[in-house]
Amino acid sequence: MCSYFDQFIVIQIFHPLISDSLLIVFCALLVIYFLNKSYIIPTRIQSVIEIIIDHWQDQVKENFDNKYFTLPLLSLFLFILFMNAFGFFLFAFPTTTHISVTFGMALSVWLGVIIYGFVKFKFNFLSQFFPPGAPLYMSPLLVGIELVSNISRPIALGLRLAANLTAGHLLLSIISEFGCKLLWAAPTFSIFSTLIIIAMTCLELGVLVIQAYVFSLLSLIYLKDSYHLH
Repeated sequence: MCSYFDQFIVIQIFHPLISDSLLIVFCALLVIYFLNKSYIIPTRIQSVIEIIIDHWQDQVKENFDNKYFTLPLLSLFLFILFMNAFGFFLFAFPTTTHISVTFGMALSVWLGVIIYGFVKFKFNFLSQFFPPGAPLYMSPLLVGIELVSNISRPIALGLRLAANLTAGHLLLSIISEFGCKLLWAAPTFSIFSTLIIIAMTCLELGVLVIQAYVFSLLSLIYLKDSYHLH
């Protein structure tokens, strides 16, 4: 019997630097590139993409004065979404289940937000670590809490994505094996076992989309904190 963790093994292809994980990232970028093409008569895929773009434009418009951040956030959402999807459908190494990958993306977003805040507000950006109207004598405690909370953002952001996807993949593998054994042991329950597998597959597909959206939405919220200095 194979281990449930076999799907998380990185498989090398031709060269140690070329693996199934790298191919998933390349496929995600390739799909995003071809989705940029537009037609006079929109196809169904283009219509869906336009709906997603309109949604992110509305989100950015509600939080910022311009739509400059729409493209970075939209690209981040699509990139994570397609990496999740390819890792799921190809049953290869799910790139976004590796904590080093998700933490790297989260750390990049967090550092970008911090740098943007310092570029825009200079050292006034540090005022966000002290809530306005708070008593001065509580400043050491409040600044320490806000600082720890801010530093923990990339850890929580990256860990949330990797943990949820890892748990989903493992749960789907366990339920699928149970359904297959039930199908062979009791053919009369074939419909029941099939419905379980279909339900878990739909649930996992929902998790893939939701986690990509949550990662991008939290990135927007962190960026908003640096854009509007309180």
